Amino acid sequence: MNAYAPTPRQRPLTLGILAADIDTAVALRLVAGIIDEARLHGARTVFLPGHPPAASAEFDRQFNLVFRLPDATAFDGLLVIGTTLQYHLNATQLDSFLATLPKVPTLCLGFASQVVPSVVNDNYGGFRALMSHLIDEHGCRRIAMIAGPTGQAEAEERLAAWRDACADAGLTADPDLLLQGSFTQASGRAAMRSLLERGVAVDAVVAANDDMSLGAMACAVDSGLHVPQQLRFGGFDDILAAGRLGVGLTTINQSHYALARASVARLVERINGTAVSPLTRVPTRLVRRQSCGCGGFHVRPETFEADLDVRLAGMLEELAVAPEHEANYRAASLLVEQGLAHALAEQDFQPLLAAVQAGARDVLAAEGHVYGLQALLVAAQRWLIEPRRLPPETWALVARWLQQAQIALAGLQDVALQARHRLHSERALAFRDLLKTRIATFDLQKLLEHLSEALADLSLDTCCIALYSGEARIASLDDFDLPGEARLLYAFIGGRERSSLNGERFRTHDVLPVDAWALAADSTSLIVYPVFHGAEHFGFIVFSVDPVAGGPWETIRDEVSSALKASLLVSELAAARDALRSDLAQARQGQRELADIAHRDELTGLLNRRGFLAEARLRADMLSADGLATAVIFADLDGLKPINDRHGHAAGDVAIRQAGEVLRRGFRSADLIGRIGGDEFVVLTANADPEALSAMRERIYRLFERASQDLPFPLACSLGYVVSPPGVPVSLEDLLARADTVLYEEKRRRKGAV
Repeated sequence: MNAYAPTPRQRPLTLGILAADIDTAVALRLVAGIIDEARLHGARTVFLPGHPPAASAEFDRQFNLVFRLPDATAFDGLLVIGTTLQYHLNATQLDSFLATLPKVPTLCLGFASQVVPSVVNDNYGGFRALMSHLIDEHGCRRIAMIAGPTGQAEAEERLAAWRDACADAGLTADPDLLLQGSFTQASGRAAMRSLLERGVAVDAVVAANDDMSLGAMACAVDSGLHVPQQLRFGGFDDILAAGRLGVGLTTINQSHYALARASVARLVERINGTAVSPLTRVPTRLVRRQSCGCGGFHVRPETFEADLDVRLAGMLEELAVAPEHEANYRAASLLVEQGLAHALAEQDFQPLLAAVQAGARDVLAAEGHVYGLQALLVAAQRWLIEPRRLPPETWALVARWLQQAQIALAGLQDVALQARHRLHSERALAFRDLLKTRIATFDLQKLLEHLSEALADLSLDTCCIALYSGEARIASLDDFDLPGEARLLYAFIGGRERSSLNGERFRTHDVLPVDAWALAADSTSLIVYPVFHGAEHFGFIVFSVDPVAGGPWETIRDEVSSALKASLLVSELAAARDALRSDLAQARQGQRELADIAHRDELTGLLNRRGFLAEARLRADMLSADGLATAVIFADLDGLKPINDRHGHAAGDVAIRQAGEVLRRGFRSADLIGRIGGDEFVVLTANADPEALSAMRERIYRLFERASQDLPFPLACSLGYVVSPPGVPVSLEDLLARADTVLYEEKRRRKGAV
């Protein structure tokens, strides 16, 4: 690849990051690595999350207009996250997309492009290491392979490694040993079931990712096979579940954080004029666990006699702790060791419990979960207890303490998840209330005043809204070129409003005016979303990025877009009246559009929170006056986050729209249905007794099961309902609160049933 000649800059190095998803668990690890490495180079990053570039839906195409924002003047280099894009585009399409980008130094992360330099994980080398371990150290001769999706680059590399390792070891390439999967646990189960039903003789099964391997291993155990005594297993990815569910899975660890840092480093080298290799492979590492028969980290017995530092290093290697979190886990290991020593001295569990809880606080803050710390407690039995050579009765006591600590950690995890979910829901509802429920009119100035209050509550550092100059909106998505100039409508930087910047005009491709950039740190990280409503695209919104917790970026974008559309519509109506250029019919049409925007959810077409509450209060009062029973039903999607994580937010939008359709079909046309939160729906109905509602709930569950048959992911929901007796004055808020409580009881029941 030809090196780019560096050009003088009057501003900090600016990198554009193009991606299809930005707030999944994997994507946030990439984001953290990108930001950390960019800051080392004094660079600022601008994340541009679109939807699949080949999508034809209007909603997706609106998001993809952010891909047109970078140009060669404002951006010094572009990093394209091919890790997620390759799930939506084949190799030719992705290279074609890369070829459309501005002529600045560009690099592809996670996909081996033929057009620009690329940085990828060493899929081939990692899988060869797994195969060599099974062949050389465990003597496996018949190793079945569950391959990933055909044509997917990572899956093809891992399949090639399986074939080459078998050939080099002189193993027969039996076609019965090769099975096809789709990177899901269900496909791994199906492949394993096929092997068992056909009676194919195997002594090991490997899969192109951990999910398929875990599914296959579960199927083998369910069929009465013993792992690893009768069958060994291996995977790839080292996901959280690989080390903590039942028998630990031998796998290949790949650090998305390290991959991101290496990608930024290569991109900066290219910007500075250094020639870089067309393809850089980031090393992966074999993690030995029980599923292959190793029982954990392969270590010589004398290591357990070594001092504490050596043992802690061995334990961290066994746990495959990511480099960026190693300090937290080393500190947690020391806390556990100290707590264990005090507990043994005092013959009391409490010092160990206190130490584990202290470590959990730091790990939760860094990672958002304590699964790794749970695995650490399991490893502690070998690395911290066995070297003490305790009497059998004391060893049993300590093992019981560690089990109690595991239970305590599980409780902490549940509390943390519930608190996070509750906080996210409360903040989202508060944000919607401020922008919709509390604004009596759609005056633009009042909207912006309430926006500052809401952003301060969300602890967001930066939020700027820009509208295109001249024609206020783009009416057609066929317009390829964005307007050349934009106007800053609103600036919230450094945690407070910067009203002096409002109205500043700037070049659209610069993202923000010079004075706004000056208020931000040189190494700041921003994310850009389009502001649109329906077919109209009229600007963009810019946020600061939190790579640990993600952010409510799309929620804010949705609410601001709807409110801004309504405000602009009101302004247009007022101007039309003042200028006598609008007749009465046009004004009425505009008012109807405004009312519809204010009360309808853009994604599903159902009533939004404001619209539902307004209609439901009137309906509930009428039903009570007529002596009719009133029922409120809460519906909450099950597993929306895994859908977003696995398939992207475009799939999440499909799930929400499909759920709205199922509920619309499942209830009567006279029933009131609304979407009041991200994955939360509510229904108000009359003349429904508890027995009829119970039958209705099961019917709705069946409708969701049928809808799942046409989707690439399971679609399900949980329903909770309450009934107010006939003629009894009813408080809608009280019914909603009670239905929400019943909903969570139903969620726990369904989860227990599974």
